[in-house]
Amino acid sequence: MQKIYVIALALMLGAGTLSAQQRGGGRRMSVEDRVAEMTKTLGLSEDQQKKITAIYIEFESKRKEGTRPSREEMKAKQEQMDKQINALLTDEQKKKYEEMAKARQPRRNK
Repeated sequence: MQKIYVIALALMLGAGTLSAQQRGGGRRMSVEDRVAEMTKTLGLSEDQQKKITAIYIEFESKRKEGTRPSREEMKAKQEQMDKQINALLTDEQKKKYEEMAKARQPRRNK
């Protein structure tokens, strides 16, 4: 009987680990992956892709230098980046981008 409990526990732990790995395990998406996802979802032009890639690279380089910023600072930087990206988008793309932002919002608040 104990073997059944041990096997059941091992299966539950294994399933949880597998599930986390399939979701990316909490790792950040690369700049290329983010721009590719945006291109697929928003239909970005090549010019938009280049400019948005530059925005993300600048954001990432600032994020990696110095001390770790507070939540408030990160939120302000994210909002600034969103404004820069929005300035490059058409009205239709802006609506879709807002939907993307709302979809990622629950993940940020965890």
